[in-house]
Amino acid sequence: MPKAEKGTPKDIANRMKARGLQKLKFYCQMCSKQCRDENGFKCHMTSDSHLRQMKIFRENAGGMMDSFSREFEVSYMETLRRRHGTQRMNANNVYQEVIQDKDHIHMNSTKWASLTDFVQYIGKKGLCLVEETERGWYVTYIERDPALLARQEKLKAKTEADRREERVAAERREMLRMEAARALDRAGCVVERKASEIGDRKNEDKMEVMKLGGGGEELGKKKKKRKVGLSLLEEEDDEDGDELEDGLEANVKDAKLGHNDVIQHTTDASHRNKQQQLTARQKEESKQTPKRALEQIDETKKKEAKRQKSHDKNNHHQPKPIPDKRKDYWLYRDIIVRIISKKLAKGEYYKRKAIVDKVIDKYEAEVEVLESSRKANDGGDVLRIDQDDLETVIPKELGEKVRIVNGRYRGKKARVERLDKEKYRAELRLVDEDKRIVVLDYEDFSKMA
Repeated sequence: MPKAEKGTPKDIANRMKARGLQKLKFYCQMCSKQCRDENGFKCHMTSDSHLRQMKIFRENAGGMMDSFSREFEVSYMETLRRRHGTQRMNANNVYQEVIQDKDHIHMNSTKWASLTDFVQYIGKKGLCLVEETERGWYVTYIERDPALLARQEKLKAKTEADRREERVAAERREMLRMEAARALDRAGCVVERKASEIGDRKNEDKMEVMKLGGGGEELGKKKKKRKVGLSLLEEEDDEDGDELEDGLEANVKDAKLGHNDVIQHTTDASHRNKQQQLTARQKEESKQTPKRALEQIDETKKKEAKRQKSHDKNNHHQPKPIPDKRKDYWLYRDIIVRIISKKLAKGEYYKRKAIVDKVIDKYEAEVEVLESSRKANDGGDVLRIDQDDLETVIPKELGEKVRIVNGRYRGKKARVERLDKEKYRAELRLVDEDKRIVVLDYEDFSKMA
């Protein structure tokens, strides 16, 4: 039957049918010809061109089969290396990617009867790590490129050097902080931030106040000048007015004696504001009755006594309660965590342990997945994951070192003293100077790498 003329509907239909993959049993590797049906394959087998190719094959059958096998092996390994790298992949999935090429070498022309035989062959040859599971054969490519291995070694060395520098810098900062704290303790003083109380100081900064333990002096504190100007209404009884004035003057003197140790540092602007306030206060007080003026002076004395009492407490360095430092983020470097996300890689990493290599924006981490068992070689994958998909890992044995990741002692190292599996709590001994024992929930600490 003659071929259809080019451009006719029959010719276009034939070319569309031949474009995709056809049945493997109707393909001739020697002639590189794909037939669409059994009749076409039978006609090809009896053709002169096919008989000539088979005569050539009979003369060197082993050499040609080895050539086809090498080409198939190179194609399979190249697809695995380029598309998947060193990831653990299903062997059949890789094979499906290989045969997508219409001109690929078919396996029935190689020395392997099935894909299983080929997978076992590359495993014995050391090209891949081969593992048989319930879901089929899995292969992992072994990278042997010297240039790539050298780059990986340099990257690993650089990462280790960065970690070492960060650790040394952190230890240096901690040492300087401890030395500064000891120096302040020896000097008997403490530094704190305190806002001034004079006028409307909107544009001025807060002042640092150093309180000395024994002297009761405050450096940099603003002195408050209190001027009490009272003009009493004239009474018919001159003697009562004289007694009232004497009492007011005595109260004013007592109020002034309590502020002799305060140093005044006021600017011109604040001084003008204060003078305006005092003038307005004097005008109001001039309209008040003598009884109201006496009540105001009593209130002033009570406020001064309360302020002096709080000042004495501060001078004796009474310890303040430490606030709870709970945060909504808890990730730390070099701790072991467990992946609890079933959606990540279709659950491949579910319940797998990993080490936090880097914390990103407090709520995300770059983790390195650990091996699932001692004999398994499925670790080393680096993932970027949110803290909601992770949980802390509790050590099984007592005495192991952990990192506290949340709460009052966040960031400190400790050792496990006792585990309460019913209440999901543990007793930890802090690894510092005081060796304090604290009780924390499982979610507030994690095992260190």
